Amino acid sequence: MKLTNTELKALCHGALWFDEDEQGYLHLYRFTEKQVDFYRETNMDFYYKTMATSNVRVSLTTDAAALSFDYLAHKRSSRKFCYFDIYVNDVMLAHEGENDCTETTGTVTLALPAGTNEITVYLPPLFGAALKNFTLDGATFATPVTKKRKMLIFGDSITQGYDAVYPSQSYANLIADMLDATSVNQGIGGEIFNPALIDGELGFTPDLITVAYGTNDYSKCTREDMIAAANGFYARLREAFPETPIFALLPIWRGDTKNKVSAVGTFEEAKAIVRDAAERQPNTVVIDGNTFVPHLPEFFSDKHLHPNDMGFKFYADALFAALAPYVNED
Repeated sequence: MKLTNTELKALCHGALWFDEDEQGYLHLYRFTEKQVDFYRETNMDFYYKTMATSNVRVSLTTDAAALSFDYLAHKRSSRKFCYFDIYVNDVMLAHEGENDCTETTGTVTLALPAGTNEITVYLPPLFGAALKNFTLDGATFATPVTKKRKMLIFGDSITQGYDAVYPSQSYANLIADMLDATSVNQGIGGEIFNPALIDGELGFTPDLITVAYGTNDYSKCTREDMIAAANGFYARLREAFPETPIFALLPIWRGDTKNKVSAVGTFEEAKAIVRDAAERQPNTVVIDGNTFVPHLPEFFSDKHLHPNDMGFKFYADALFAALAPYVNED
């Protein structure tokens, strides 16, 4: 069974719209066309990052004996590793890709256990991946996997997935799996609180929203600008999604803030600005990320800022524990 791109779209999670190129590759986008146009007009680096396939996946139940697909991927971050993870019945059976590239093509093939299996293909969060020739050998059916809830995720590079070599291990993918959620990840490496980014017309209403900015604001902004942007962001977000619970994640620990005072102030003062802005909005819960990742360099790819796969596991476990009292598991 070779799926058409229309059939493949029905199996995808995390993409808001799709585009098919002249070669037949299906491109998947996690930002609305309005948001993409906004970045094209204001920040070309961020515009290219909108094409990264963070939290985009293909999930299905099938009786196929094997699956295969072709991919085309372009670097959409400052990183050069591009990998796909494939899970079968919640067990990772494949991790395919390249470690040093800016553009890559390839074919992934995986034999599957006999019988009916649930398959999830996680696309790379720091490259933009397009798919074609998605084939299920011997399959008599390919059924979409449904999720319990819908989730919208905002943030900076850590949220986009820096530096998960295994895409399934980014905190954003991990927390989506823990919450059984279809998640749209609108994280952009280098981004700060940016009220103009918010688009309330996503085509769905999220059941929960997480927001994880502040660490770049601390490094890049003046105090006055950070206060204005953080307050503007949370006010506009609440206006766009008046009923959805918002969870404001204060920045995680970073190893370069000791005795450092930026134009915002100390790192703790920056976090206080985020807390104050979030608490001004109703139905918004502030979660302190300071304890999410161990304060040790071996949990960070760059030793001080971006979690590695091991660090992300700690991040997601801690975030799930913080969210659990507010999430209806019925």
